[in-house]
Amino acid sequence: MEASGVQTVARALSVLDCFRSGDERGVSEIARQQGLAVSTTHRLLAALVSAGFLEKDEESSRYRMGGALAEYGQIAYRQHRIYLAEPCLEQLANTTGASASVAIRHSIHAVLLGTSRWRETDGHSLQGVRLPLHASALGKTLLAWSDTSDEELQALPYDEGTARSVSGPTELREELTRTRSRGHAYNNEELDPGFRTIGVPILDPTGRCRFALGLRGPTTLMIPERLPFLIELAKVSATDIATRFATAATE
Repeated sequence: MEASGVQTVARALSVLDCFRSGDERGVSEIARQQGLAVSTTHRLLAALVSAGFLEKDEESSRYRMGGALAEYGQIAYRQHRIYLAEPCLEQLANTTGASASVAIRHSIHAVLLGTSRWRETDGHSLQGVRLPLHASALGKTLLAWSDTSDEELQALPYDEGTARSVSGPTELREELTRTRSRGHAYNNEELDPGFRTIGVPILDPTGRCRFALGLRGPTTLMIPERLPFLIELAKVSATDIATRFATAATE
């Protein structure tokens, strides 16, 4: 592919990235965010609509995620066999009153592939699908149980998160060492004020951590006195999920 073609694809993907929040966007808004001409943005949006990645509301002339992305999401859901983890997530959530999730690493973020059903303890400001590795318990878990280079840690977006999140690669490396040593990751309002999360690895038969399990709840639920109990329940669920994944892989 010629350089101009690569640039067009990169721009289209960048435009698509504007919709990760789930909100509808207008042409001018996207053009400003991407630093593109409105005419160029129009062409990119038209191509994404044609491919089914976006939809256009004819009344408001605003754009939203298209059905093709839902289709690809379902394919990824089946390929990763997340349906096998869902009963464990629901049981863990029902037992603890917290929200349970499974995530995988994608570049500099942890991406949620499966989450228990919404509950009151989640509050009305729900966790996003893509979480910064350094500021989330799921991300710390995925980093701690993998061979992560110093260069990878330096490339993380340390401007994301709250004032409580780690501020740089040196501090993060120390946190990852503690995480691996104690057997779980901990997020104390580092991503969302008022919420804490526990993260534990889901290990395959070779000991590799491809997936992580997170247990998230408000600080009023995730009090220090309850954490040991919650951590043990999360570890039991992670082992159960790992067994289900391993069994399915051999069938």
